[in-house]
Amino acid sequence: YTDDIEYKTDRKDVFIFGSLKIARIAKNFGWYPASLMNDNHDYEVYKNYYKENLLNYDSVIHNFSDDIIFDTEYKFIRPCLDTKIFTGGVFNKDEWEAKKEIVLNHSKIVNSDTKIQVAEPTNIYKEIRFWVVDGEVITGSQYRLGGRVCYDKLYDEPAREFAQAMVDKFQLAKAFVIDVCLVSDGWKIVEAGCINCAGFYHADLYKVIVALENLYEN
Repeated sequence: YTDDIEYKTDRKDVFIFGSLKIARIAKNFGWYPASLMNDNHDYEVYKNYYKENLLNYDSVIHNFSDDIIFDTEYKFIRPCLDTKIFTGGVFNKDEWEAKKEIVLNHSKIVNSDTKIQVAEPTNIYKEIRFWVVDGEVITGSQYRLGGRVCYDKLYDEPAREFAQAMVDKFQLAKAFVIDVCLVSDGWKIVEAGCINCAGFYHADLYKVIVALENLYEN
């Protein structure tokens, strides 16, 4: 609940990993590169590049306070910005109304105009996170198999090839993460996000650190 943090270094060549809040305030300390969070970490930006390769490209954008019409029992709802104000997921009407009340009462970074995307739920077979540095997919980790959490450093090569093809289309930052999933008609992008506040899962972090050091050594 504060932007004041304690740290123990005099160095300025600092790259941070941690929470969204740390990613947001890190640049206040004169560090470089600190955090790579920028305006590209927004579904409404990167959808213009990834287009139909996005899992929820047919989603509808709403304000957080809008009354969502549940013409089906469940809707998939997530924030447009990579703000972690709530975890995207499948909700019925009562669940969503309860979630809205909790978020509005407890979050300092959400308001009635905060953008969310609403889509029909999709059956997902597996999900994989890839780490991108300087335009190259460096490593990855499966984190979901069917409906259950399943961390595995082994992942499908076609998934990596798909992720790299998407990175070749557009890069959110010099380094970022991109989550892909397998559905009935092939591989799709779940979302892309800030590398500084992404879960590690079972990715090879040594490869990520080496790639980041090589990128910023000069």
